[in-house]
Amino acid sequence: MPPRSSSPAPANRDYAGPAAVADTGAVKYSWREVAEHNSSDSAWVIYAGGVYDITDWLDRHPGGKEMLLLAAGREVSELVASYHPFSDKPANVLQKFKIGDVVDAEFPAYRKDSGFYAELCENVGKYFVDNNLDPKDPLPGMWRMAVVFAVAGLCYAAVNNLVETSFGVKLVAAVLFGICQALPLLHVMHDSSHTAFGPNETWWKTAGRLAMDWYAGASMISWHHQHVVGHHVYTNVMGADPDMPVVSEGDPRRIVKRQLWTGLYKWQHVYLPPLYGILGLKFRIQDITDTFLGRTNGPIRVNMYDSVFVRLVLVKAFWAAWRIGVPLFWLSVPVTQFVTLFLVSEIMTGYWLAFNFQVSHVSNVADFPNGERESSEIDDEWAVSQVKSSVDYSHGNWVTTFLAGALNYQTVHHLFPGVSQYHYPAIAPIIRRVCDKRGIKYLCLPSFSKAFALHLAHLREMGEAGKAAHVDYGLYNRLSSGFIRGQPDLNKQMAVFPM
Repeated sequence: MPPRSSSPAPANRDYAGPAAVADTGAVKYSWREVAEHNSSDSAWVIYAGGVYDITDWLDRHPGGKEMLLLAAGREVSELVASYHPFSDKPANVLQKFKIGDVVDAEFPAYRKDSGFYAELCENVGKYFVDNNLDPKDPLPGMWRMAVVFAVAGLCYAAVNNLVETSFGVKLVAAVLFGICQALPLLHVMHDSSHTAFGPNETWWKTAGRLAMDWYAGASMISWHHQHVVGHHVYTNVMGADPDMPVVSEGDPRRIVKRQLWTGLYKWQHVYLPPLYGILGLKFRIQDITDTFLGRTNGPIRVNMYDSVFVRLVLVKAFWAAWRIGVPLFWLSVPVTQFVTLFLVSEIMTGYWLAFNFQVSHVSNVADFPNGERESSEIDDEWAVSQVKSSVDYSHGNWVTTFLAGALNYQTVHHLFPGVSQYHYPAIAPIIRRVCDKRGIKYLCLPSFSKAFALHLAHLREMGEAGKAAHVDYGLYNRLSSGFIRGQPDLNKQMAVFPM
């Protein structure tokens, strides 16, 4: 795979990037060299400025092989910390596999932990020990999803003429089915993708793929890359977070100031929310075009750690069979009725997911690191950045928490992704106390409607903030070098930042 340009090493040793290591005489590697070792044949990672060959550890990892193959060839400092918050053992084990140091970085580096995250982990870990609780207990998710799948089955029967109902009832059933398609993704799939549903990889792979692949027709491989190694590490960082615009020109959304403004953005607070309904359909298409063919997810390189045939062909064929083929060809549902109700369900799923995702980070009260200008450094340490870039709402409201898959506790989720969402209401006050002690603002809005209003306000503000621009040659060169396959023609995608 051809290389693309790197971010220079941060000059300040307060940053947890390549400059954090001194001249020890160790072998030096570039991040591009590490990136080539991203398979079970050879798996390297970057941690705290060092390079580690973990190939021999793949089959011995207590958390399974898949998560290590997902992380292979990448910077994993934040991943190691956030997925092992109550133990120093993983960091100690890594030292056995060190083979050198890294000299540059693929993405911007955070400041080192000042002790804030360590204090959070100590306090939250004490809560679980004192109360004899399992941080990954799957039982709360199992009984909730049993109810959801039962409702989904009834709705499927009503929509597809297995029971005699009026079209009005079928329409309501289609809406409910769309919600019941989204809820397992927000609950079981989401927790499984973060190793937070059950004790081991068998639980995560089985439950996660059941909800994401077989039930929803999407791809856990795509989600792992977009969400786990992209969004959760580089939250709201343009050029690193796949949920953000990738280039500064041509995206239908203007989220940060460094994107070139055009007059169309004046109306983005009007035209974007209706488009959120196609999110589910978009996911399934991008599984094919981006993840499996382009081997990218936004700026994130894709490691294909599972069978392409199973994940691309077999899974999607199965979903198309039960979701489309059975109603049309076995149950003989009229085409017009089927298409209408199918689209109602899919649009409802898209809205349910997108609205929950968008209000949590795209808001005029959320932080966007490096949002004004590209830099190899991020001003905050990782944990502080997670607090600043996340928006909570409706704490203590169990209905909202269930319907949002606990995304209303977004800050908790980003700080402790490997903890089951059903613990979030209990540990949120612990996190808030530590934030208050250290003078870090923990934001919690009173309601979803307030969070959504601030999301629209951000879209409106960014749409009105038209400014002149200058060429950002760093981003231009990264795209031009072509390390990420499938990037657009640079004659059409010149990278520009507002002054």
